[in-house]
Amino acid sequence: MDDNIKEKIKTWLLVVLIVTLIGSIVFIILGFYKLGFALGGIFMFLASLLAEWSRDKSAVYLHRKNYENKYKKYH
Repeated sequence: MDDNIKEKIKTWLLVVLIVTLIGSIVFIILGFYKLGFALGGIFMFLASLLAEWSRDKSAVYLHRKNYENKYKKYH
């Protein structure tokens, strides 16, 4: 996948996260508790999805660098 597309996806996901968080707080303050908690659930789901993706990406990066360093060291 192109890096430009990945950046756009990350940007839109962050925008959706911010909008759902703000919407959740606003709906709870206005008294629409079910809708506010539903939006809060969507926010938590997207936040955990983004965190898991970021963690996996970091683990793969560290594994590759560790492998390259060991390979260069012994060869």
